[in-house]
Amino acid sequence: MNFEKLFSDYKIPYSTRINRGWVNISCPFCGDTKFHGGFSIENTHFNCWKCGSHELNQALSKVLKVPYSEVKNIISDYAGRSGIIKQLNKKVARATSLQFPDNGFTHAERQYLIGRNFSPRYLHDKYGVTGGGITGRWKYRILIPVFLNGKLVSWTGRSILPKKLLKENEIPRYKNLSIEESVINIKECLFNIDNCKKEVAVLVEGAFDVMRLGDDFLCSMGTELTQGQIKIISDNFRKIFIMFDNEPEAQKKARKFGLQIASIGIDVEIINAYSDFNKNDGAELNDNEVRIIRKELSL
Repeated sequence: MNFEKLFSDYKIPYSTRINRGWVNISCPFCGDTKFHGGFSIENTHFNCWKCGSHELNQALSKVLKVPYSEVKNIISDYAGRSGIIKQLNKKVARATSLQFPDNGFTHAERQYLIGRNFSPRYLHDKYGVTGGGITGRWKYRILIPVFLNGKLVSWTGRSILPKKLLKENEIPRYKNLSIEESVINIKECLFNIDNCKKEVAVLVEGAFDVMRLGDDFLCSMGTELTQGQIKIISDNFRKIFIMFDNEPEAQKKARKFGLQIASIGIDVEIINAYSDFNKNDGAELNDNEVRIIRKELSL
């Protein structure tokens, strides 16, 4: 893992002179300002001389100030042929079928959805959405199944906890079923692909955006696209609209992936429809705004 290049690119002060085989930085967990935190070049883990060891992806998320969900892609970019790539490549989908934990909704889960102007019954009936309950691995999460050709292949869970609590406890907003437990790696699928029957579709950021906008909208669960997802697009659509969130970084990603998709012969158009309604993302739209967007896109 080329931590030196990574930190240089992200303008993070570092030192390679404190401990051989380590790249040291100020620890983001304990408020240290004297390079007590370090990433091991050989073993690719993080340790602070003051507060102990921390999981690699979590440490990088805090140091680089990026969402936890984006860390794996950053690691890929800076890992080269190191052991961490080998580790990532070992993760393969092994399941042949899945049993989705359809628990219904707790009162808190129901209120979370209603608070975002979603109908819990509609989401359950249309998309198979359910709640994670109050105990266990998926507690306090809305579970969103991912289907391919009618078969359940994976799912993700969106936390219903407040943003402040998520940040304080370093809880990821979204948590996917692991690759090994899935029938297909969720990052090799596109959510709602089974409900996109036309030659034209709209790629948005998240599942809640899709569920607000309806059929012929799909997402990759974020602003990153894998080569597998790009292939799905090329195999199924003549044209793709990319409609990411109304913020500079998201629009930058839209242009990046628009160029990649266009390079394989797919007609691509990047639009920022949310700005017309002073909204940040698709989930914030009301029914009338959804109708206007769908009409403008002839969907």
